Amino acid sequence: MSTIYDPLFDCKMVGALRAMHGINDCISIIHGRNGCHCGALLLQTLGSEQNSVRVLTSGLKASDEVYSGEERLSSAIRLADQVFEPKAIAVLNCSAPVIMGEDVEGLELLLEGETRSELVAMDVGGPEGPAWIGYEEALTKLVSRMRLNEDVPRGGINLLGFKADDLCSRGDLNEMKRILRDQGLPLNSVLCGSSFEEVKKAPQAELNVLLGGDGLDCAKAMEEEFDLPYISVPYPYGLKKSVQFVEMIGGALGREADPQILEMERERVKRTVERAHMFFQGIYSMPVAVVGESGRAFDLAEFLSSELGMDVKLLAISSSNFATPEKMTAKEAHYQKLMIEPDRWDMNRALEASGAALIFGSSFEKRIASELQASLVRVSYPVIDEISLSDLPFAGFSGIAHLCEKIINSILTRNKDEVKA
Repeated sequence: MSTIYDPLFDCKMVGALRAMHGINDCISIIHGRNGCHCGALLLQTLGSEQNSVRVLTSGLKASDEVYSGEERLSSAIRLADQVFEPKAIAVLNCSAPVIMGEDVEGLELLLEGETRSELVAMDVGGPEGPAWIGYEEALTKLVSRMRLNEDVPRGGINLLGFKADDLCSRGDLNEMKRILRDQGLPLNSVLCGSSFEEVKKAPQAELNVLLGGDGLDCAKAMEEEFDLPYISVPYPYGLKKSVQFVEMIGGALGREADPQILEMERERVKRTVERAHMFFQGIYSMPVAVVGESGRAFDLAEFLSSELGMDVKLLAISSSNFATPEKMTAKEAHYQKLMIEPDRWDMNRALEASGAALIFGSSFEKRIASELQASLVRVSYPVIDEISLSDLPFAGFSGIAHLCEKIINSILTRNKDEVKA
């Protein structure tokens, strides 16, 4: 086994922050050194909505590592509560204070009732685990804040595993809402892509739906606490996965998907892609690589392979989840080589050997794409060198056209010096 010195995945703090920042009236306080806060703030500022960056720091100093920084953190919590008046404050205890033994959960109990905001405190130091574990634990932390009103009938579904800082996430969520609404499947809450009050009312749903398997720990906790069943569905990339998305949710609720609506969607997609059939013939059998999180990358690879006819030479999973082992053992693989959370050096060597002319990944694959003279389609977290203002989705029936546009345009607009001889 090679020594990992540049892993693709982030630390636990980044995963927890991604979950809590998705709650639109929650403030996150990074209890750690300046570098932890600056890195997290940069990712959220460049990768999501710049008019709603809610990431603060406790201002931990070197002297606090000797004498404790809990008083400084307490002051930061009180100040955030008074100035911003959020519904919730997430206190994320980073590596240095975790090693010091700072008790942020005890501090949460100590300040209970003193702040108008609800406090959600957790240890998220790098030694505690990777980003996906932080994301799972943050969602599970929210279960104790949820309340079930027995006097109100249950209805609708919850989407778990949504990540508001992914590129085109707003468009993806709007498209999933539209698809569900057309099938008479109302949405109750999105974890995490809604208000804190909506999160607290999540138990009123009939079903928890996990996108790509993300949020499994939270779903299990809610099943035990509120007797709320759950299913895992594919991330709806392409026609096949979008149909599965609808049919699986409807089936779990004992309802059959409306075949007429699905046929209308198929015809709409067909009419759209036919307008560029010559270009689709041009990308058939093109060698490509996919780099991304488990909750999305497996489904993206299948769309590229089975619907666009591309040759997926390499699938590199940058961040796992609990469903990853099952996906790895699927009967039909839509890729030639699979790497799970590899070292970046090893992944880059595999990309070189694959001969990929097109890479689907994040901003961090920009350098290797340039070295290999391959086009880069940014679809994976984090994307910090491209913006999305139009709310066009990558997911769902409407996302097919947008994603295909990105693919074909990335090839058509390549500089001649980037094209391999």
